Amino acid sequence: MKIVVVDHVYLEKEHVKRLRSIGDLEVFKDPPETPDELKERIKAADIVIVGWSNLTREVINSAEKLKMVSIWATTCHYVDLDTAKERGIVVTHVQGYATEAVAEYVFALLLAGIRKLPLADKRVRKGDFDWRPFGGVELHRKTLGIIGTGSIGCRVAEIAKVFKMQILAYDKYPNVKKAEEIGMRYVDLYTLLKESDFITLHVTLTSETERLIGKKEIKAMKKGAVIINTSQGKVIDEKALIDALKSGKIAFAGLDVFEEEPPSKDNPLFKLENTILSPHVGFHTIEAAKRCTDICIDNVVKFLEGHPQNVC
Repeated sequence: MKIVVVDHVYLEKEHVKRLRSIGDLEVFKDPPETPDELKERIKAADIVIVGWSNLTREVINSAEKLKMVSIWATTCHYVDLDTAKERGIVVTHVQGYATEAVAEYVFALLLAGIRKLPLADKRVRKGDFDWRPFGGVELHRKTLGIIGTGSIGCRVAEIAKVFKMQILAYDKYPNVKKAEEIGMRYVDLYTLLKESDFITLHVTLTSETERLIGKKEIKAMKKGAVIINTSQGKVIDEKALIDALKSGKIAFAGLDVFEEEPPSKDNPLFKLENTILSPHVGFHTIEAAKRCTDICIDNVVKFLEGHPQNVC
């Protein structure tokens, strides 16, 4: 079996050794710059491991031998699943590997934002030690709205309880039992938006969740609300968010994801001081990256054994 790692997937020596024991391995450390370059990389592949590149219908159909794609991520949207199904190609993903990493990162963004840490850091480095501009707010007894209550959303709720926060939740498929254990109350989306001081997003990107938060939803929020997005950039209408940040309707946004990744160099978000922006790194701890690769390779092994797991 020809196994091709097409872009920058976290690989330790033990991972490379394991992959070489089950197939003819070729590893590319940098993402392909064009679809044609991606096609060239996978043209002889039986199995592809992909972390960031998009395997479109055209790309998939250019790889005549392709039998399996193991996605180094939780999401399945890097692969055109309809085309894969037509071709009989098995597509797998990695579930639950970054629950702790992302949940902790939500609070890193949230606390850094409401305590104005990036601005404070810049001022001190310039020799300005005036503390007066940096009055923040506390999480204690505030209301946190969690949109999407899978494993990450529920873990965020558990951490929020340490701050004695009130927790509202919205999900199309509520986990009522877990909510009772945590002390989390399910409400409709607009009640959550209206009553929450802080809002964090943890939904999978689908046709239903794309631009779930737009102009109408932002209008329903409290003035001065804070929003954190570590899920998918397209869940928020970025233009509507920018307008709300400029007007003060939203006081602060912590964004680890964007509508386009990487965002264009002239993205208006870059000029706003009431944001913290990061390059989709919420998942990226040493522990989570290794766990992701372990499971990603397990998926390949299980496929070769005839018992595929974690199928998209």
